[in-house]
Amino acid sequence: MKLELKNSLSVKLLRVVLLSALIVGVVLSCAQIVFDAYKTRQAVANDAQRILDMFRDPSTQAVYSLDREMGMQVIEGLFQDDAVRMASIGHPNETMLAEKTRELQASPSRWLTDLILGKERTFTTQLVGRGPYSEYYGDLSITLDTATYGQGFIVSSVIIFISGVLRALAMGLVLYLVYHWLLTKPLSRIIEHLTTINPDRPSEHQIPLLKGHERNELGIWINTANQLLASIERNTHLRHEAENSLLRMAQYDFLTGLPNRQQLQQQLDKILIDAGRLQRRVAVLCVGLDDFKGINEQFSYQTGDQLLLALADRLRAHSGRLGALARLGGDQFALVQADIEQPYEAAELAQSILDDLEAPFALDHQEIRLRATIGITLFPEDGDSTEKLLQKAEQTMTLAKSRSRNRYQFYIASVDSEMRRRRELEKDLREALSREQFHLVYQPQISYRDHRVVG
Repeated sequence: MKLELKNSLSVKLLRVVLLSALIVGVVLSCAQIVFDAYKTRQAVANDAQRILDMFRDPSTQAVYSLDREMGMQVIEGLFQDDAVRMASIGHPNETMLAEKTRELQASPSRWLTDLILGKERTFTTQLVGRGPYSEYYGDLSITLDTATYGQGFIVSSVIIFISGVLRALAMGLVLYLVYHWLLTKPLSRIIEHLTTINPDRPSEHQIPLLKGHERNELGIWINTANQLLASIERNTHLRHEAENSLLRMAQYDFLTGLPNRQQLQQQLDKILIDAGRLQRRVAVLCVGLDDFKGINEQFSYQTGDQLLLALADRLRAHSGRLGALARLGGDQFALVQADIEQPYEAAELAQSILDDLEAPFALDHQEIRLRATIGITLFPEDGDSTEKLLQKAEQTMTLAKSRSRNRYQFYIASVDSEMRRRRELEKDLREALSREQFHLVYQPQISYRDHRVVG
């Protein structure tokens, strides 16, 4: 699965960090600007106090001596400072000894600075004489225009705001790089290793420990993940074994390992489909042991099980001629001979099985002999379905047992007679050959015209 860039944790982290840093930078810069505004107001007040302290004595002397010219000289000295907009010397209840006013300074930033600092600020100090009585003569008042301070405040605020935001963004970027190096990059490497894991064999590819992260949370996570992968594979293996065991129990005989009736039906269905397409015969042989119950009673059930295992091995010896072999249950077995041309081929197989049973089974230092009866059905003559062929084969085997045992019998009597006659003839010919009962007979060819031997 390919990770899209827009969904990348690094991209999201970068966005969050930069946005958070921007917000923090703006907030801190605004706080600094507010504090700078307070310092600027304090600077206005300090400058006013400094000016008043500087001109208090000459102003006191001018008002004491009622020297208007000296008072105007003091006023002119005050107006040397660009921030002074208005100044006056005199008693508040009398006509001012000296005073002067000028217009407010024009500044494009006044609309903002006037809101913060005010248009102008007025400061007053009392003019008091020396001596033991400290007589009051009047006041020295000045009004400062805040435009000059406002321009400095604006420049300082812009610098504070920009530098604060840039510092915050730089710090956020540094934090992002640290986070990316310590966490996001290792996670990306872990994801790369996870994508190479085979889901069927997860523990084959272990996630390697990252250098420098052996004992931290990532190292613990990797160790836990590797243990989890190993546990998943172990549980998957156990589950597959259980599924295979259940499947085998459902489709195979527990004792002999041969397919059971259900599995045989599935195999025979496929064989019949192929035979119908190729127009070939199929023979189904049902083998039933004769008096197997008596063997269990005479020996033991364990011996009976061993005997069934040995019989299954002998039947497997014919697997080269079989399309399927199964245990139907108890002492019954089924064999399917596919792709045959004539019924006698099934008869030969049945007789071959009966001949094999002539040899005794050696079990627990004793010899046990088995006999069997075989019922045979043919496709398509005796049925066109798996169920019919198996059912008729079992019926034929049961019928043959009721008449005489240790033989085979076809479901159709005429075919059975023909196969039996052919089998007897083959048996007689073999015995005659071994007994040297064959002799050569010449048959003369006589011409009917003149009744002479011509060959």
